[in-house]
Amino acid sequence: MQKNSPSAGIYTSIEELASMRYNTTGLNPLAHKKALASMAGGHISSFRGRGIDFSEVRIYQPGDDIRNIDWRVTARTNKPHTKLYREERERPVYIVVDQCQSMFFGSKKTFKSVTAARAAANLAWGTIDNGDRVGGLVFSDNEHQEIRPKEGKRGIQRLFQALVNFNQSLTAEHDTDIANKRSLTNALAGLNQVVRPSSLVFLISDFRSFDDISLQHLSVLNRHNDVICIFIFDSMELELPKAGYYNFSDGKNRVRVDTSSHTIRQNYTRRFTQHHKRVKTQLISLGIPLIDLSTNADVVESLKKSLGRTIKLRRVLR
Repeated sequence: MQKNSPSAGIYTSIEELASMRYNTTGLNPLAHKKALASMAGGHISSFRGRGIDFSEVRIYQPGDDIRNIDWRVTARTNKPHTKLYREERERPVYIVVDQCQSMFFGSKKTFKSVTAARAAANLAWGTIDNGDRVGGLVFSDNEHQEIRPKEGKRGIQRLFQALVNFNQSLTAEHDTDIANKRSLTNALAGLNQVVRPSSLVFLISDFRSFDDISLQHLSVLNRHNDVICIFIFDSMELELPKAGYYNFSDGKNRVRVDTSSHTIRQNYTRRFTQHHKRVKTQLISLGIPLIDLSTNADVVESLKKSLGRTIKLRRVLR
């Protein structure tokens, strides 16, 4: 899809997501714990990093960590032995992307669904550049697709294909009754069944279906993994346009709104701010950072500022 095509910003494509391979980025949440801690309040735990695998047992040498002494082997041989470990070569990364109907909205630059897909693509490219495996989960109002982490282009291709399939299935002419208030909950429940401990999980959503059960699933996920949430929003969700009469449609129903009413403007803004505050407060209670990403912003630059600047995106997972 070309940038100047009529559907640019409304739908994404394999070509667009693939082209982000060449973006100059610098996202490194693991090396900037303080920046993330400020987003998540005082409860955030240290990032777990890569796991370690047992390698072998050998004779204890001066300087070895006494906490790694293998007491069984030591007792059997009557000589002190220590356990050696090696760092895992790779760390699974799961990118969870919301493509529900509420994401099919945008007022200026792009739709929320496209901004979410672009954010996911940048994180995915950084993952394989670093030699890690990328997978994830893409969900809509009534279904979700799990993508098991794979190395290199295999992981990228499967994730991107799922993103495009779900994204291009969105349409303004939908049945408003199909919206699933538990879509995020169902997606997280599915993710908890497959995610590997010590993984890094990015959750990209507008959190419209976020509820107490979603929070419980996130709590379980966060016990043995690192979770970073990215809150997608459009500027018109935060504030109505300047005073005047505007027609809004969901593809089926149409309503005319007079935005000159101070009461309407105030109530409109309050609804969004309350939603955002509730999500952020609940995530803080789990020590999970929340990053705000507007559809009007440059995705790469916004993520850089939020996650911290480094030389290359491929170091994001070290």
